[in-house]
Amino acid sequence: MRRLIGWIKTEKQPCSTPRRISVLQRAKVALISLFLIALASTIGAAMMDQEGLKHDLLKLTADAGLTLETVQLHGRAHTPKETLLTATNLKIGTPILGIDLRQLHSKIKKIGWVENAVVERRLPGIIRISLRERIPIALLQNNGKHELIDHSGTIIHGADPSQFTHLTVVSGKNAAPHAAAILSILKTEPELFSEIWAVSYKSERRWDVHLKNGMAVRLPEIDPVSAWSRLAIIDRKREITSRDLAVIDLRIPHQLVVEPNIPVRGKGSKT
Repeated sequence: MRRLIGWIKTEKQPCSTPRRISVLQRAKVALISLFLIALASTIGAAMMDQEGLKHDLLKLTADAGLTLETVQLHGRAHTPKETLLTATNLKIGTPILGIDLRQLHSKIKKIGWVENAVVERRLPGIIRISLRERIPIALLQNNGKHELIDHSGTIIHGADPSQFTHLTVVSGKNAAPHAAAILSILKTEPELFSEIWAVSYKSERRWDVHLKNGMAVRLPEIDPVSAWSRLAIIDRKREITSRDLAVIDLRIPHQLVVEPNIPVRGKGSKT
């Protein structure tokens, strides 16, 4: 009985049992079998049982030693091993020529962490999977919960947001596709960027930047790069972001408008 792979080897291990035929002989069997399988696929079902013929040919290749012995995996950092094993459902001893690489690739691509993958069959017994995983850039705040997104704004399904609390929180309608662009701008001033905890997309046109001390910086729709750079210059000279301010408004060109942080007094019914 074939067993489900319990682990994935990162490189091929030496086989402990002697090979029944040489690698060259296996290659010949493989080429002949692939030709016959392709030929069988082109002949009408009325003339022969295609599935039965394919099964017999694959059994022939398996008897010749062309079976899955090793799965080589490269590029995995965040994709859970169990998720990958479940998705691929590869089994040791399966005729390696019977593994549908396109179907295998499609299953792997459905895993949330996987941006792309390359799947190769290396005779006589290796399937090699090379992953390119998504790189999380921010935490998208959506309906009261956080989800990881990559540079394209794609949600990384299956990822645990609690493991990435150091990332900037992004909110607002249609904010995800534009998150990479604004974060790239904000990172041009590392000292200011280190004080950011969140950014919010306003009216699908411009951004507000929220600092860790509670201050909001309102960036303009046009040329936010210059506005952010101007704030950094002023902050280095006057430490304006360290003052007791609620808002720094940069939306008016060549001007900086501030709102003091005035606490609400009393218990009014409306605040």
